[in-house]
Amino acid sequence: MAKNSVDAYGAAGKTNLLFFDPDGLVLVTDQNSPLYDERVHLPEDEDMARNIDYQGVLEPIAVSKNPETGDTEVVIGRQRVKNARLANKWRRERGAAPIQVPGYVHKGNRRDALDVIVSENEVRQADSPLGRAEKMRRLMAIGRSEQQVAVIFGCKVATVRNTLALLECTAAVQKAVESGAINMTHATLLAKLEPAEQRTKVTELVAAGEGAKPHERARKQRAVLGAAQQRMKTRKQILQELDSVTGERAEALRWVLGMESDAMSTLEEAA
Repeated sequence: MAKNSVDAYGAAGKTNLLFFDPDGLVLVTDQNSPLYDERVHLPEDEDMARNIDYQGVLEPIAVSKNPETGDTEVVIGRQRVKNARLANKWRRERGAAPIQVPGYVHKGNRRDALDVIVSENEVRQADSPLGRAEKMRRLMAIGRSEQQVAVIFGCKVATVRNTLALLECTAAVQKAVESGAINMTHATLLAKLEPAEQRTKVTELVAAGEGAKPHERARKQRAVLGAAQQRMKTRKQILQELDSVTGERAEALRWVLGMESDAMSTLEEAA
């Protein structure tokens, strides 16, 4: 006789996981509600929506029934719901089945919901830059493309390339990034240098940033990299330049942004 899921997996118990149409869930915007969180006003994140479009909502949300209105309100998972709606908009446009959002019922008292809202977002340990880079490398080693890795991580292709550059850096650079002494932009630039020069420059960058306030630290570290080093352009600036160039220069700019030539019009509209 087949075992039930509790016995098969050695679980201590189980709950009923529900599935929701994201359009049927209510995101609370009333500041007097115990379920209100100002992050409800954050804009949609297209990178996150692409990730949801690709593999669905992986982490269940929590919901609560409003006793006055009967609405099913979101306790935790506002961004998942918001971006699932955007993903479903895209899916409907191409004739694909919409995604449902997994969730469970919040069992606590509604008036104490803020405790859960804060804990769910704040008591987390983000992956380290080196950890992210290694996971990206492993995904590409098993055949994932840069575009697929970007969708999986909810970022741009350029971010994947910059993150992978960390694996090409010396241990001194990697340690400085992990400790927060320098940022990923610095590491991307240092990756282009010879190992000995990387170690020299990272020592100078760390020393320049010690004890300095954020703005002053950025200025000092930028100076270490050299006045001749052109400041990195924003995505918007690069897209604007693409309107006036063609040929190899245009292809190079598309490569920087991680763009495919046939996807340019779509990405320009989303920029």
